[in-house]
Amino acid sequence: MKINTLRQQVLTKTKSAFIVFSDTNIRYLSGFSGHAATVLITDTANYLITDYRYFEQAKEQAIAFKVICRDRANQTLAALIAELLQQNNSETLLFESEHINVAHWHDMEKEISKFSSVSEIFPITATVEKLRMIKTADEIANIKQAAKIADQALANILPLAKAGITERELANELDYQMSKLGSEELSFATILGFGERSALPHGIPSDRALKQGDLILIDFGAVVNGYRSDMTRTFVFGQANAKQRAIYQLVKDAQQAAIDALIEGVSGEQLYQQSANILLSSEYKKYAGEGLGHGVGLQLHELPFIGPDCETSIEQGCVITIEPGIYIPEWGGVRIEDDVVLTEHGLEILTQSPKELIEL
Repeated sequence: MKINTLRQQVLTKTKSAFIVFSDTNIRYLSGFSGHAATVLITDTANYLITDYRYFEQAKEQAIAFKVICRDRANQTLAALIAELLQQNNSETLLFESEHINVAHWHDMEKEISKFSSVSEIFPITATVEKLRMIKTADEIANIKQAAKIADQALANILPLAKAGITERELANELDYQMSKLGSEELSFATILGFGERSALPHGIPSDRALKQGDLILIDFGAVVNGYRSDMTRTFVFGQANAKQRAIYQLVKDAQQAAIDALIEGVSGEQLYQQSANILLSSEYKKYAGEGLGHGVGLQLHELPFIGPDCETSIEQGCVITIEPGIYIPEWGGVRIEDDVVLTEHGLEILTQSPKELIEL
């Protein structure tokens, strides 16, 4: 159980407690998918604090937690937390410092210190995020289903790639198809660029119309039960020229090199290096993207971040993206991205759309 793992790793002192502020981390630990919530975990109890807007939802979803409806008009969050800490005789308090602003925390800390049994308070960072790196079978199944929706949505909109259609029109149709197929929302704002605009790694769809010979770069994802997919494919509208073919093959080879190296225990830096060895030995090395990928799950970008400084080992259950790219200003860009996971049976690629160069 996730909450027990957290308790064992974080509450190492007796009479200690931990406050969780992040909505994403609260969902991961409790199952509650709403907002306006705070979690307090003590040695022996789990509390989820919310208000009347989410109280019934929280009771239904956070079954391992005592759900408390705070009267916002008459009790501050800090006062309620102080009361619970006092009830539990908590002496050491840890809190997610990266998920609360300084001014708010200073106000809370004063009240907690004054009205509870707590004598020590420590900030901690990325604690739940590190737990989230290793996905359960259910989490992987959700990402896999989101990837399946994205695969089908892409297949559905490719016939619409005709001369004159705009980036915005094609992106809107892709978004609609994902929703129609069951995606709860967009994994992120769809990235889609034609021609020279495909060189924008995070290009916002515009009114640029599709022309013969254009590269088409599409980066998008679906969401199932809060879990996200993330995939990029690059196409050519019409017949690809020699440069487009060469750069596409270069990026494809760089991605495959990283995929081939993905075994349990390999570090993120080692994966990055396998891809970089190919991109940085080419004539297009100065146009190579800086990183290789990232974890994906309840958030689009999660630990680990795969790059030259990533010492994290990739373990079973870790879902990451592998997404090398070449981006040449005023010419265009090529990126190929997949979601992959290490299982007890080896590597599984969750995104299944074809990766050979397709001329539309």
